[in-house]
Amino acid sequence: MSDLGFGIVGTGFIAGILADAITRAPGAHLAAVSSRSLAKAQDFVEGRSGVAAVEGLETLLARADVAAVYVAIPTAAKEAVTLAAIAAGKHVLVDKPLPDAEAVRRMTQAAAEKGVLFMDATHFSHHPRTATIRAESAARIGRPRSLNTTFYFPFDDRENIRFDPAQEPMGAVGDMAWYSMRAVVEYLRPAGALTKVSVVPERDPATGAVIRLSGVLGFESGESATLDVGYTAGTAIMDLSLLGTAGMITMDDFVLDWHDSFPFDHPDTPVGFVHRSGMAHRSAFDFVETPSDLPQEVRMIRAFADAVASEAAEDWGAYSKASLETQTLLDAIWRACSA
Repeated sequence: MSDLGFGIVGTGFIAGILADAITRAPGAHLAAVSSRSLAKAQDFVEGRSGVAAVEGLETLLARADVAAVYVAIPTAAKEAVTLAAIAAGKHVLVDKPLPDAEAVRRMTQAAAEKGVLFMDATHFSHHPRTATIRAESAARIGRPRSLNTTFYFPFDDRENIRFDPAQEPMGAVGDMAWYSMRAVVEYLRPAGALTKVSVVPERDPATGAVIRLSGVLGFESGESATLDVGYTAGTAIMDLSLLGTAGMITMDDFVLDWHDSFPFDHPDTPVGFVHRSGMAHRSAFDFVETPSDLPQEVRMIRAFADAVASEAAEDWGAYSKASLETQTLLDAIWRACSA
């Protein structure tokens, strides 16, 4: 079986990260990169042996060596490009966030009807740590009842699209709170519907973009989630606490692990999570190591290629379901933010 050939739409920073991940991932290879400007595509592929630079989406989608497309463009343009790729019979990996839940429904339905895979590009979902926590949380902490997440990166470049509401309407909400909401989907897994949302947003005075948000969500089955995200803390923070009826799981790198991810490379720092229960003192907290043979962004590409090869409808549906659940929660936060 040949490797899955990827094409990338877009030439920004995150496209470069995923281009490297595709190159490293077993079962995949990068075939071509497109931009509206051929010169930008050529600059992007410079030094990437065997990768073609093409001008325009249509040219990329017409290539026989491109079976899957990674969409790495501003959120305002993602749905149209994704639907075009699906219509061309390409599997699609779409950078987060997505425009809204209705757009997710349209894209995932189109993918299902065409018989291609749809997946959002949330890296941490594919780390062994996520699978371990899902499998062991009931035994370790009982029934999950609340989730607290804090995700900040220091960032104040007003020329970046994150500060452009026309291209990225949700600002830091879409950029950062997406991960908090995916953590709700992956770890808290509330049994009931969302019933309460309250948020405190902060907007950039020059651009109007949301640059910080604190909030709380409540579910009819009693679970709750709090989040604090943005660009204004002056340091990188990626803290998560999952509280259950019999204990607690915490980590300080839930989005991008310190050990081996594209912004961090600290091989002497083990990756995993802390488990605590009862009246345990800090010295008795249990660190559960969850090593990975590959960075999580590379594992994501491998999982995508494996899913395409397996043609397992159940797995494909699970990916679409996670995207919709995450975006639905994000939309609720955004509506509260905009009220």
